[in-house]
Amino acid sequence: MVKSMASLGRTKKKIRTKVEKGWDVVLKIYSGGFTAEHLYRNEMKIVVDLQLQGLSREEIKAKIFEENLFHCRSEAAMKDLFPRVYRRTEFFDRQLKFFLLNGSRSDQNALLLYGFLKYFKFPRDFVLEVVHYHMKKFKTTVTEGNIHTFFEEKEQQYEQVRNWTDKTKYKLKQVMLKILVDAELLAKNGDEYEIKPIPLSKELREYAERNESYRDLLLLTLNE
Repeated sequence: MVKSMASLGRTKKKIRTKVEKGWDVVLKIYSGGFTAEHLYRNEMKIVVDLQLQGLSREEIKAKIFEENLFHCRSEAAMKDLFPRVYRRTEFFDRQLKFFLLNGSRSDQNALLLYGFLKYFKFPRDFVLEVVHYHMKKFKTTVTEGNIHTFFEEKEQQYEQVRNWTDKTKYKLKQVMLKILVDAELLAKNGDEYEIKPIPLSKELREYAERNESYRDLLLLTLNE
């Protein structure tokens, strides 16, 4: 049993190392700062469209605020939302932005999820260590028990996770799973979540395969 657990740990470490090699990983430690996050489908498209038009960050911000393109109820809400959205687009080059704006829904799902996972380490590790690992072991579902075990393991490994309140951990779990379901990487089926690789277009897949910086897109969307 000890040997199998050690083997499991080594396998997960290899997956993390593979996906983080060559990355500019924004967060080296876990953050509980994604309790208010979403996929931001429409907002991401708005920002990417303006970026492809050649507008600077400040010009984009000014236009969004002046015209309330995010349809926020208050300026305070817009001030909170804008950086959440903009920082994700910085992981995309011009071609990926084109795919996000003009690609199929599946391509858009893949890129929206990619932007979220690139910024937040905790859900990224969940995808790598639970979802991806299960798929490679020919397991088709993620259970509540698997999710609970993942949180327990991280509590043992990281002090900041131990310091999260039960309310925070519950909220993080709900937000993380909702985003994975919205991106169609998981599908809720009763008390379990069915694992569903996000189908990529031939063009996006080949682009990711040709570009070392974006090969992790294949891994995080279960296409490797």
